[in-house]
Amino acid sequence: MYLESGFSHFSMKIFTLGYQGLNLQQYITLLEAADVAVVVDVRETAWSYKPGFSKSPLREGLNRAGIDYIHLKSAGNPSKNRKTARTTKECLSRYRRHLLSNPACLDELCNLLHSTKRDGRSICLTCFERHPDECHRSILVTELENRLSNLEPIHLTVETGDRQLVLDTTIQQS
Repeated sequence: MYLESGFSHFSMKIFTLGYQGLNLQQYITLLEAADVAVVVDVRETAWSYKPGFSKSPLREGLNRAGIDYIHLKSAGNPSKNRKTARTTKECLSRYRRHLLSNPACLDELCNLLHSTKRDGRSICLTCFERHPDECHRSILVTELENRLSNLEPIHLTVETGDRQLVLDTTIQQS
C-alpha cells in the first residue's frame, strides 16, 4: 500500500473529466484551460464509438496539444460490473469492492500524483460519463483522498449555455 510522505503540506490537485457530450477539441480546450499536463485514461478498454476518444487518436490529439496520455487499464471498471449491474449505484458499489481487493492502481496513481506535483504538473482522470457521481472516477478519487490528505479533486465541465470552463470542486461521494 502506498504511504504518503513528504508532501502533506502541499495541496495536490487532481482533475476529472468525462468526455460525454464533448468533441475532441472541446475536451482538449477544457484540459488546456485547467493547465492539465497528463491525462490518465481510467477506462478498462480505451475504445469509444465517439470519434477521437479511442486510445490512439486520443493520445495523438492530446500530444499535439502538449498533454501526455497514460492508459491505466487496472483502474478501469471491469466489463462484468458494467454489463450485469442493474443500476449505477450497484455498478459503483461493485467497483468499490473490486478496487479495494485490487489496490495496485491506487498505488500507481499516488506515485503519479507525487511525481507530477514535483514537476509542477497536474493530472486529469478521464472516462466517458460526464457526471462524476455516475462514474467510477468518483470512487477512485474518494479512495485516493483516503490515502492522500492533501488531495484537491476538481471536476471539469462545460456549461451548455455559454461553453465556458466551470470548476466544480464538489465531487459527490458514492
